Amino acid sequence: MDDWSTIVPAASKNYIPCDENTIEISETLRRISCAAKENRIYVVINIAEKLPCNKDTCTKHDKIYYNTNVVFDRNGKIIARYRKTNLFIEPEFNVTEIPEIVTFDTDFGVKFGTFICFDVLFNIPALQLTRIHQITDIVYPTAWFSEVPFLTAVQTHAGWSYAENVNFLVAGYNNPSRGNTGSGIYLGRKGIGKAIMPSILHEEVLIYEVPKMKKKTESNHHTGHSVNVDDSTLYHGKEHVHDELRKKREANAIDGIKLLYYKIDEFNTFLLEGNITKTLCQNDFCCDFTVEMLNIDPTTRYRLGVFSGIRSFYVVNASVSVCGVIQCSNQSIDSCGSTQQSRTLFSNIDISATYHNYKKNIVMPSTLNSELYPLQTMDWSYDEHFHDDHVHVSMSLINSKNNLLTFGLFSRNFVDSGASLTASFSTVTYFTTLLITLFLSRL
Repeated sequence: MDDWSTIVPAASKNYIPCDENTIEISETLRRISCAAKENRIYVVINIAEKLPCNKDTCTKHDKIYYNTNVVFDRNGKIIARYRKTNLFIEPEFNVTEIPEIVTFDTDFGVKFGTFICFDVLFNIPALQLTRIHQITDIVYPTAWFSEVPFLTAVQTHAGWSYAENVNFLVAGYNNPSRGNTGSGIYLGRKGIGKAIMPSILHEEVLIYEVPKMKKKTESNHHTGHSVNVDDSTLYHGKEHVHDELRKKREANAIDGIKLLYYKIDEFNTFLLEGNITKTLCQNDFCCDFTVEMLNIDPTTRYRLGVFSGIRSFYVVNASVSVCGVIQCSNQSIDSCGSTQQSRTLFSNIDISATYHNYKKNIVMPSTLNSELYPLQTMDWSYDEHFHDDHVHVSMSLINSKNNLLTFGLFSRNFVDSGASLTASFSTVTYFTTLLITLFLSRL
């Protein structure tokens, strides 16, 4: 740990690593500071932080280590530091006694928040930033492990951005064979600016002119499905990606990407045989489905699925409520979560559900096609109807689609006490990798 970690001065130090040497920081931190200064840009970098400790605060090391975001301004000065709150199989790292809520200001009038990877599925700090501090723009490095059918990288990050209606700048570490891939610039209810899900080792800087968000106090956060930009040309990996990568993806969209699979046998499911209107429930959570199909491909099958309860995220038990149409490779529930191309053509899917304690929930639209991208926002609608103690959410497919993997709703519930850490680090060792997000403003 010591060789690839660094001391990170607090923002209150007003420290410019490029110009000063009074603090023993790493060469990496110094070079990034100089790059920010020379190019006059803001930079957010994710890196392992170390700091000395005493016998009362140390554990198995002689230092404390954090998974940390460092923010530099245009002068190369460190203006913010965030230490990850929700660790995902990272036994080398500590967490702060009090979770950090970190923001930073820019000279182009936007206040940003920042957090890291697994944090996105938790109330603190993610929803504290958007709902309490009214932050409309987030910078987010991640080494996401994609899980089908509801939690692949671009699918999840686009859904979170949409649900909270914030600009979400996501820099994903790219190592598809290990399971890490997916980056994007997400524009809240305006859809996806650009996103990539490379199936091969790939480096790319995503650039997009991000519109400024209105402060949430200036507009109603819960406005239903607003008018979206035409994002038909925005998915990076279509018209804009290098020819070699494009051909690779067209040959096999998920070849080379290691995927995790969630056990659908924990869901209450119903095998689709044709058009149907049906209600499925589990643990007092119900979803209403209407499904119409113009063509059925016998080589793939689909199920309606509903889950409500506590599920394991390997080191954390969390309360979730999920419902949707899920692709399966055959009639067996064990085959669900498949990622095949399918000629089954859906002309209409309507899904609706009611969520109680909605202020303690985040409900994300969750769609996925056989290329591991979400459906374009022009292809579906989303509406919310708020009442005193609950919200009624409905989602509909607008344009006919085949090659569908997932169409549904994924919700995290932060009321249940089951969403607590249950540390278990014996199976996998997780190493943080350097992730850099650079962003320029011309607004």
